Amino acid sequence: MATIALYPDDVHNQRTIRQGHPPDWVNREGGDYDLVVLGGGPAGLTAATTAAGGGHRVAMTEQRLTGGTCVNFGCTPSKALIRCARAVHEASRGAEFGFRLDAPPQTDFGSVMDRVRKMRSLSSSGDAVEVAEQAGAEVYLGHTRFTAPNAVEVEGRLLQFRTAVIATGSEPVVPPIEGLRTGEYLTNETVFSLTELPARLVVIGSGPMGCELAQAFRRLGSEVDLVSHSRTLLPHDEPEVSELIRRRFEQEGIRLHLGFMAVRAGAGRLLVQGTDGTRELPYDALLLGTGRKANVEHLDLGAAGVHVARDGVEVDEYLCTGNPNIYAIGDATFPQKFTHAANATARLCIANALDGAHRPVRELVIPHCTYTDPEVAEVGLTPRRARNEGVAIDAYRLDLAKLARAFIDGEEEGFGAIYTRSGSSEIAGATLVAAHAGEMISELTLAITNQMSLEALANTVHCYPTQAQVFQQIALQHARPQS
Repeated sequence: MATIALYPDDVHNQRTIRQGHPPDWVNREGGDYDLVVLGGGPAGLTAATTAAGGGHRVAMTEQRLTGGTCVNFGCTPSKALIRCARAVHEASRGAEFGFRLDAPPQTDFGSVMDRVRKMRSLSSSGDAVEVAEQAGAEVYLGHTRFTAPNAVEVEGRLLQFRTAVIATGSEPVVPPIEGLRTGEYLTNETVFSLTELPARLVVIGSGPMGCELAQAFRRLGSEVDLVSHSRTLLPHDEPEVSELIRRRFEQEGIRLHLGFMAVRAGAGRLLVQGTDGTRELPYDALLLGTGRKANVEHLDLGAAGVHVARDGVEVDEYLCTGNPNIYAIGDATFPQKFTHAANATARLCIANALDGAHRPVRELVIPHCTYTDPEVAEVGLTPRRARNEGVAIDAYRLDLAKLARAFIDGEEEGFGAIYTRSGSSEIAGATLVAAHAGEMISELTLAITNQMSLEALANTVHCYPTQAQVFQQIALQHARPQS
């Protein structure tokens, strides 16, 4: 069984390893199971514990750390880092709120990263091997591969199943850049091992990860260049969103190289080319934020009659593969590679696979949030998606600056928008740019899930003063008068 290591070798990382992959763990001898779940990340844990709670005999396998990318290399450490960076940024704004510091706030990066690792170890305790076992799942640690349409092998142990779920997550994409060598760049899986702040950081990629970490490292004191072949930041969000975040990044001193391709790396320099010419960017650390791909290459899927498509494992609308007894969920198959999407597909999958629910995945209403400052959240039918689908929509918008709580808090940069299908008052989508958009978007997710109207939102009493009033204010302005 492979040895799991996290760097630096401190008390927090030791705790994370003990929880997610105990060094002294001994696998059972194998056996027959109602359900075998491949992968112990958010999707796999949710699937395994849900099924075990329903009385099924369940095995869950994990090669690395339970909790998966989210707890260990994604959501938890990145948000912990972002919180530290936001605290530094807030301290630098003291004059706006009536206090002054004798000197600009100084970052102790070692202490920042110590807190990041501590938060990771605290969070991973909820996804520990012991927790999964207590919930009724039998955990096997080690590399897993299919040996037949109804069996997998884990470190020499044979597990036969009536149903299996592939939940092996995703891994970072490494672009083909000349001179780029393993160990000479950072990804989400290595950036949180840093113990010294890079004086000069180059980030490749303008998606959520690239934008979040570029802003965080800039606020902590790095000189930051962000490179992207896209001409916009967050290219999958609305153009107005991209422009607003671009302005904020430039105000904070992030140097943007949009519409540029990275062509050569090495010796602390990155050569990028675009329509505006060639630029050479010096760096002390190079961070790749160039997307993720399904982690399914080493599963021997052919032995199980399972096929791979563009986004990962090929499934039908019920999350079933070409093998009627094998399903796939989360990042291993779903194009929306978010933890909450993984959890939602896991619950849906278990309902379909074990309870005969026969519910299509299109029923799920899945929001997403990018944790820049301000945060960017969207859900449902947005203008970009409506254009792609040829659907006419009506859009209703309000600047955050018109809300008392937003300008009181000094967080007035942003807006809310609600979308309905043309001629209808039923809420179909929303965009929100606000300091805490991720905390606020769930109201609109609930509204869409339950087919609520603008009138219902307008009649919902909201606390005053709150930034969450943005959606009610939009509804009050545009809801049809009650007869």
